[in-house]
Amino acid sequence: MRIDVPGLQLVKNTYHFRRAVPPDVREAFDFWEWKKSLKLSPGQELQAHAHAKRLWQETQQQIDDVRQAQKLGESPAFAAKAAAEWAARNGFLDGQPGAERETVWSHGELVEFDSARDLMFEQIVEEAGRKFGWDANGHPKRLTPEQQARLAVLASGKPVEPPMTVSQARDLYLADKFDGAEDKATTQATKQFIEMVGDQELTTVTRPMVIKWLRDLASQRGQSSGTIRRRLTSLRAIFNHMRNNYSLTAENPFSSQEVPTGATGPRKHVPFHHKHFELIEQHLSKAETDPDLRRIMTLLMFTGCRPMEIGGLSKSEVFLEQDIPAIRVRWTASRRLKTKSSDRLVPLIGPALQAAKEAVEASAGDNLFPEKYLITDRLSQTVIKEIRKAGVPHSPYRLIAYSFRHSMKEALRMAEVLDDTQDALMGHAKKGVGAHYGASRRRPEVLKQALERAIPHLGDVDETEFLPGELP
Repeated sequence: MRIDVPGLQLVKNTYHFRRAVPPDVREAFDFWEWKKSLKLSPGQELQAHAHAKRLWQETQQQIDDVRQAQKLGESPAFAAKAAAEWAARNGFLDGQPGAERETVWSHGELVEFDSARDLMFEQIVEEAGRKFGWDANGHPKRLTPEQQARLAVLASGKPVEPPMTVSQARDLYLADKFDGAEDKATTQATKQFIEMVGDQELTTVTRPMVIKWLRDLASQRGQSSGTIRRRLTSLRAIFNHMRNNYSLTAENPFSSQEVPTGATGPRKHVPFHHKHFELIEQHLSKAETDPDLRRIMTLLMFTGCRPMEIGGLSKSEVFLEQDIPAIRVRWTASRRLKTKSSDRLVPLIGPALQAAKEAVEASAGDNLFPEKYLITDRLSQTVIKEIRKAGVPHSPYRLIAYSFRHSMKEALRMAEVLDDTQDALMGHAKKGVGAHYGASRRRPEVLKQALERAIPHLGDVDETEFLPGELP
């Protein structure tokens, strides 16, 4: 059997897991390589594959955790908060016993002794000098962000609020709220604010600045009222998080803001019609179509998953050996789910199963698809371009990559699949009182049967749903 699982090696008739520690995180570990005997021999490949995949994921999580900690450690705001907590914990703030200098009379003179705070200040300076060397003035040539923050707190006797930009605030917010994983709404909102206004320090962001930004989103970018409201909510949440957790004292300029009256209403997304699917399938069958895009679009078409849920898959999340082959959609370092209910198993049947098999065979690393497809917007735009190449008429915000998902939802309705089963397949949260009753997941055979019933209905959409020119 072909062995292509990352880290899996056959050494002296026994399978081992080996993985080098990346150079950028080596200082955080006391070894250079993970090594472990799996105590499995040829003939036990399936077990070896499973063990190696699990160990690869575990070691990747350790690497990601260290990289995130390094990134946070370089943030002045994070370092300032950590330094303030450290000073309070050790009694170095004004009014605490360790911060006060002791004064006594000795031989008729008033003598002042260094406080614990003074001694700690000298200790940090000494450590920095020993590590990085001394300059001509007798100062350390360099201080780490942690050392800088601690010295600032010791010198002032109180927490220090360092300058913090919108991008730095975003990184801290994502780290605290989403364990450092990307959140599309947050990322898009800050990206567009920085593009249009600049990476301002939070204390310099004003209400007139925010009002102009909101108006420009509507007038220059043509965003709908719903999209603008999401952008505003994301920035407001970031600002509030900084006020509540990082001693930011400035008022929140995003609070009590309203969406511009000129913004358009929500845009309706529609499923693909039979005619659209015929064009797309003809295009995907062409030899010149990129194989990775062919597989991605096939999986989108026959699973109803979101683009990032497919583009971000790893090989370890594709289960082809099970009685009912399936993919596992879950939260990972490179893919954040939209909601908790999005964590689910989705059966693979028909063309989707074949596409998954081909993708696993073609993939050289742990990712099922190339890294360029790990960015949500880039993947969506690439899929939309392929949809247009197939001959599906141009219709902004309606006939797009997400239309595959809308098509599956409509097909499930047409097949009269129960709402609970639809929610389980689509990753939608249950609604109402009934959400608290019954099993939390549907059995794989139930999900498979639902897809088998729904797929023949893909494209069963009344032509009156479409605007002039949207049907070929």
